[in-house]
Amino acid sequence: MKTVFRHNQAGLTGRMDDLILYYRRDLEQILAKKYTKPAHNPNADRLKAVMANLKTLQPSAGYIQNFKDYLIRYNNLPASKNKHMVTWNNLWLKVIYAMAKSIPGLDLMTLSREQIYSENLPCKTLCSAIEAGLLPKVMDFQRYNNPI
Repeated sequence: MKTVFRHNQAGLTGRMDDLILYYRRDLEQILAKKYTKPAHNPNADRLKAVMANLKTLQPSAGYIQNFKDYLIRYNNLPASKNKHMVTWNNLWLKVIYAMAKSIPGLDLMTLSREQIYSENLPCKTLCSAIEAGLLPKVMDFQRYNNPI
């Protein structure tokens, strides 16, 4: 839900009673949602282990910058009109999960940097991920070739 204030409250974020307030820079709007305590889900433990493992990959600064540059072009594509991504992490996770779906037997809980290079996985560079069809092509995508 979009919130409207009489006076500018640009720095207002956080929890207030049972509401969560947060600022979306791309919309230039403060949004509010009702806080609901998440129910325990058995798949959450697996997701937690996968995310902990992906954090150990520690992508390089050039690789991250490639994703940040690509993000702007991705959000301007007509196909992603209603599917905007906010941060580079979202795109990176999209690449990782699409790669795991396309390669049978790839376990994200044990994925390592050495495995990415030895098996020449498409997530090694953003350019190779785009060429593998994990993300849509944008103009001049061949320049996104910094390794992970």
